[in-house]
Amino acid sequence: MSLTRRAAERRTVKEFGDSSIPTNGQLAHLTASGVPVNDQTAMKLIAVYASVRILANTLAGLPMRSMVMRDGVQVPLPQQPPIIVDPFGGATSAAWPTRRDGAKQLVVSAALRGNGYAIVTARDWLFRPARVAVCHPDTVKVDSDKELGRTYKVNNVTVDTVDMVHLMGMSMPGAITGMSPIAYARQAIGLGLAAEQFGAGFFGDGAHLTGVITVEGDLTVGQAREMKAAWEASHSGLKNAHAAGILSGGAKWTPITVPPEDAQFLGTRAAANLDMAMLYGIPPHMLGQVDRTTSWGTGIEQQSIGFLAYTMDDWLQMFEDAWTGMLPRGQTAVLDTTRLQRTDTAGRYASYVQARTAGLLTQNEARARENLPPVDGGDDINAPLNSAHAGDTELPGEPPEPEGGPDA
Repeated sequence: MSLTRRAAERRTVKEFGDSSIPTNGQLAHLTASGVPVNDQTAMKLIAVYASVRILANTLAGLPMRSMVMRDGVQVPLPQQPPIIVDPFGGATSAAWPTRRDGAKQLVVSAALRGNGYAIVTARDWLFRPARVAVCHPDTVKVDSDKELGRTYKVNNVTVDTVDMVHLMGMSMPGAITGMSPIAYARQAIGLGLAAEQFGAGFFGDGAHLTGVITVEGDLTVGQAREMKAAWEASHSGLKNAHAAGILSGGAKWTPITVPPEDAQFLGTRAAANLDMAMLYGIPPHMLGQVDRTTSWGTGIEQQSIGFLAYTMDDWLQMFEDAWTGMLPRGQTAVLDTTRLQRTDTAGRYASYVQARTAGLLTQNEARARENLPPVDGGDDINAPLNSAHAGDTELPGEPPEPEGGPDA
C-alpha cells in the first residue's frame, strides 16, 4: 500500500464514508469524554437537533413582507417584490428550494456554524436581487481587504459582495465571521453523546447483569452453560414475566441492583438537555424538561412571548437586516410575528373588542387577523359597537325619507 493511500485512509472519517475525505466542518474534534464532535455528530444529540429544529421551523413559518413608511406608519407594499415572495425560486420551479426550505437551511447553517451564506443568482430588469441560493459554509471563504471589509470566495471563485448574503451570529470584536456554537460547546455536547452511548450499551449490550446463580461446589463449563440456558429459557421473555422460579441442588439466585453511579447517566442526559437549552436560548419545556417550574411565564401565551423576545428577536433581526439590504432604499423587510403572539380564541376576541372600542382596529382589520373576508362598512374606524356605522345617513328606527325631500 502506497504512502499516499495510507495518508488518505488516515484522514478519512468512517462517519462520512470510506472513500471521501471530510471537509473542514466535518472533521471531528475529540473531546475529553472520548467522543468526537462536529456539526454532524452534534446533531445526533437529541437536544441539539431539537433546538435547531425549533429555531428553523419557527423562523421559516413566519411570513415576510416589504414595508414602506406612510404617514409615520409602516404599511406593506401592494405588490411585493420576488425576493420577498419567492426568494429561493421554489414557488416557480421544483429545481430550487421553497421559501421555507431555504430559510431552514440558513438557520441550520447559522445555528451550527455561526454563519449562513447565500448568493444572488438572479436579478430583475432593474438589477435588483430576485432570487438567492443557499451556500454550504464549507464552500465559502471569507477574508478581509485592506480597508477591513469582507471579501468572499465561493468554491474558490471570487464573488462580489453585492451578490452575497451573510447571516452572522455572535462574533468577537472586529471578526469577519461568527462564532460556531458547536465549537464552543464541544465538551458539553461530547458529554451528552457519551451518556447516550453509555445508556445504549448498558441496556442493549447487556453491560449489567440482572443477577447470578450460585451453587455449592464447582461446575464444569458445560454444566454452567446448561444451567444458564435452562434458567433463561424458563424465565426470559415477556411470556415468562412474573413467573415463579425453582432452584434445586443448593442453587441460589442473587439479584443485582443498579449501582447509583451507573444510574447517573439519566441525570447526565437531563443536564445535557438544559445545557443545550441555554446554548440556543430554548425554553426548557420545549425540550421536554417539564419537571420543574418554568421562569418563562405562567401560560402558553406568556411563554411564547418570552421565547419571541429573548430568543427569536435576534434571529428575526438577522434575517430582516439581510433581506432589507436587497430591497430598494426606503423599503424594509419585516417578519410578521403575529402567529407567535396568538392567544386562545376567547382572549383574541376580547382583545379585538377592546381595540375596536379604543379606535385602534376596524372591524375588517380584526377580521383579517382571523383570515376572514372583509364586510361592507367594516373599514370605519369610528363605528361604535352594537350600533349603525358612522357613515350611515339614516338613524336606526326612523322611516326612510320619501323621494323628493321632506315636503314631498
